[in-house]
Amino acid sequence: MSIITISRGSYNRGKEVAEKLAKKLGYACISREILLEASEEYNVPEIKLIRAIQDSPSILERLTHKKEKYITYIRAALLKHMQKDNVVYHGLFGHFFLQNIPHVLKVRIVGELEARVEDEVKREGISADKAREIIIRDDDERRKWALYLYEADSWDATLYDLVIHLKTISVDDAVDLISHTRQLPGFQTTSESQQAIDGLVEAARLEMTPVWWESSNRHE
Repeated sequence: MSIITISRGSYNRGKEVAEKLAKKLGYACISREILLEASEEYNVPEIKLIRAIQDSPSILERLTHKKEKYITYIRAALLKHMQKDNVVYHGLFGHFFLQNIPHVLKVRIVGELEARVEDEVKREGISADKAREIIIRDDDERRKWALYLYEADSWDATLYDLVIHLKTISVDDAVDLISHTRQLPGFQTTSESQQAIDGLVEAARLEMTPVWWESSNRHE
């Protein structure tokens, strides 16, 4: 039993790896569901949560800490799923939320820029120049956000247990590699590691209690 987080740059085929891996292992595969749950539970429009994790904060947002609040909502929703174990999560910041949990296998998927551009051109029907501009901008925004929020560079390989470059290694090869790695003793759930994640869930619940109370009163 284990938890696997898959981080990647924008348009880096991480979603494809995650979905194939989850199917192979019989694990739950989650990503956008976390945003929907957080949006519903804390009465925040989903678009605000999306912007909170995709765009680096403006000076005003840094002063008001709005985006940090939205990230807290997303973190609380994610931790509830992680508590159940046997989960593949592909999305932003999962590796940060679970950095100190031993049975979490943290994977980073990287790829050649031009291969990512080619995929985006096919998917969106846009020019290569436009696709390249979008990818570079999105990567930069995510990197700035991680540096601001966690004082860590999301491209730092030491944040991950496994970094896979999708060039010589195919998507199917990556799935096999991750599947094999998660069987290593260090990534098996123990009573101690489960207690650690249970503690995170409880801390998040207590942190969210004032938010829930405020939201409930606002809608009475």
